[in-house]
Amino acid sequence: MNKIKYELVTYRVHGGMLAIFVKCSQYGSVIELDTNVRVFNDEWSKEFGLISKSPNAANLNLLIRKLVYNLEEIELTYSGEITLSKLHDIYSKRGASADWYVMWEKSMNERGLKPRTIAIHANVLKTIKKFRGSCPVTSLTEDFFRGFMGFLINSGLKYSTVCKEMHVVKAYYNIARKLYGDKVPSDAFAFYHDPKDLNNTYKLKSLSDDDIRKIENYVASGTLSESKKLTINQFLFMSYSGTRISDFASLNEKNFKLENDRIWLEYNSVKTNTHVRIPLFALFDGRGEQIYSQYQNRLSEFFMWGAIADSIQGYLPLLKEVGLTSM
Repeated sequence: MNKIKYELVTYRVHGGMLAIFVKCSQYGSVIELDTNVRVFNDEWSKEFGLISKSPNAANLNLLIRKLVYNLEEIELTYSGEITLSKLHDIYSKRGASADWYVMWEKSMNERGLKPRTIAIHANVLKTIKKFRGSCPVTSLTEDFFRGFMGFLINSGLKYSTVCKEMHVVKAYYNIARKLYGDKVPSDAFAFYHDPKDLNNTYKLKSLSDDDIRKIENYVASGTLSESKKLTINQFLFMSYSGTRISDFASLNEKNFKLENDRIWLEYNSVKTNTHVRIPLFALFDGRGEQIYSQYQNRLSEFFMWGAIADSIQGYLPLLKEVGLTSM
């Protein structure tokens, strides 16, 4: 890496004062970034390159020093070869703050988005601030984003709306990765795959009884890990009971009623608010009831949002292994 050189330079500006700039040099090229600090001529020490006589000298010198440190931090943490144009672009968008919300708002208004799109992104930002009041870029972890997904679903949003909001959040996570480099945890969004991307990758055929048997035999083969088995069983339960993903995500132990030693599933549909009552024992020879019994002591794990999200995005690749989807 060809290290960028930094030095302070001054220029006389309107009003007779001196403007202080940071001069950045690399490969014979130069850019100059304004510190926005202005001083009188007799307050600047050219010999030592600092403000010497101003009553605010200590704080102003510290401000300038932090700016240089911020520039150098961008250079040293950038993934790949840094150039002066990239340094200028990143710094102008990033500013001196490592607050993700500040970066979000600044980027949102500088990306050339349509007013309606800006309004949508601003609303998502408002929502995520309700989830967590402040967020430095170092806190952009998988736990943070999984937690926000849970916050959205628990607020009663439809699954499609949750996906739209997560799509926006992922865009600003990627911008943070670009602007702040290694300061931002990597792969924090690896757990989440946009359903639109999955729809473009996999085509799911209409399932027949024989297809369901193939999936059941796949689970019974004993070759699956516990996480894959959980994913397929979630899919099978939805298939047996005919529940939508949004309804499945809203279930808990209170939705299962025992009557005459038989299990009934009862819930109000998230989409239509219609009361639904399903005899699990009477459908597919009671195989939905069998899955319920298998996870009866850990239903919170079976229906928890993180596992459901993994199921939604994970069952297509697994079904491809069974031979029920095509690229």
